[in-house]
Amino acid sequence: MPTDREKIEQWSLGYHLLKSYHDFCFKIYFKTTVIGQDKVPFDKSLIFAANHQNSLIDALAILTSRRCQPVFLARADVFKTPTLKKILTFLKILPVYRIRDGYQNLQLNDDIFRKTLDVLKNHNGIGILPEGNHHGQRRLRTLKKGIARIAFQAEDACNNELKIHIIPVGLNYSNYVNFRSKLLVRFGEPIDISKHLELYRQNPALAYNALIEDLEVGMKREMIQIDDEAYYNEYENLREIFTPAYLKEKHLPKHQNSSFEIDKKMITAVDQLKVENLSQFQILMDDVKTYSGLVKENGLTLKSIQTANIKLYGLLIKLPLLLITLPLFIWGFINNIIPVGGAYLLSKKIKDVQFISSIRFVVGMFLFPIAYIIQVALFWIISGNGLYALYYLTSLIVGAVIAYNWRRYYFASMHDLKLLRFKLSKSELMGNLKGLNDSIYKRVEGFI
Repeated sequence: MPTDREKIEQWSLGYHLLKSYHDFCFKIYFKTTVIGQDKVPFDKSLIFAANHQNSLIDALAILTSRRCQPVFLARADVFKTPTLKKILTFLKILPVYRIRDGYQNLQLNDDIFRKTLDVLKNHNGIGILPEGNHHGQRRLRTLKKGIARIAFQAEDACNNELKIHIIPVGLNYSNYVNFRSKLLVRFGEPIDISKHLELYRQNPALAYNALIEDLEVGMKREMIQIDDEAYYNEYENLREIFTPAYLKEKHLPKHQNSSFEIDKKMITAVDQLKVENLSQFQILMDDVKTYSGLVKENGLTLKSIQTANIKLYGLLIKLPLLLITLPLFIWGFINNIIPVGGAYLLSKKIKDVQFISSIRFVVGMFLFPIAYIIQVALFWIISGNGLYALYYLTSLIVGAVIAYNWRRYYFASMHDLKLLRFKLSKSELMGNLKGLNDSIYKRVEGFI
């Protein structure tokens, strides 16, 4: 395992094999769509700068979107032991030392800077999450100036021969935790730092600010940006109320990027309403808060109010089908309980929600093959037939797919049953909710 930091920019077969497996697993965990790859100038030295909302998953999202072997920068305190240092070096991660890591350690950044030069010269690409730490809201926070410092120092040291471009990256999750959630990765317009290089040589502080300002604009363009902290939840609920209905009414494609573009338009329009007519904005926010509160209070979802009428005969087909296929679910569940349960139980110990998907993904990525190898080996020993063991391995994979989809279908059917009961027992309230939903939608549509 290549763990020599001096060779971190060099191509690694071991890393390539691990990355290929990781990319495969990542696209299973998240339904990933990548937009804007054509904007990336592959003949330049690149720094990728992404928003930081979902812990380790953010870096992995950049990694799985790139075919090369990029090097990431991380805070030095995670390199606590020699073993961790070797593992992180193999994973092509370099430490960055801060004052809080000890003033005496700051000089170690000189060696790190030298290696970033090697990485940039080799066109590996460097990944940085310039907010510094993660935060589970769709908002870009103040960027640290370290990314500007690294870029300018590297370009200046090489006399503007590296042609460094910073690529703003927007990471947009439909859900930060759930398996098979949607993830939209958007690469923005490259920022050529050379336009600020002369200013850097005259006044570094002003150059840092200018570059950070450019980067903030570029990153916000590629991500969902909700600036209003007071009404953050209402904006989030508006995304669920408005965007799916608008896509349906206008017969627009329902892929992730279409939803993203409508979300951006809607948020911009509502922000503009706040500036131009504060009272109408306040009424809209109050209605959204009331509506979402009633929906939650009755155990429903915003999406369910917008769905077509649930038919009783539809449930009479779905429920027996679930019962008939229950043995398939049990088979798949029991045979995959070790990797699924192990990842789930470990994630339950994590208090920070933004770490949960990281734990489940990484643990599952390693537990699944280990568990499968052990189970198939035991089956082979017991059965004494290698062909039957191969059939059993196939059943493990098929069983995992069936168990997941059965469970999803079960919860959807239970929700439909609950919604049908609600419509029958509280038809007047259901009508009021539907009317309030339509009213909110029409008002927002009028702003766009």
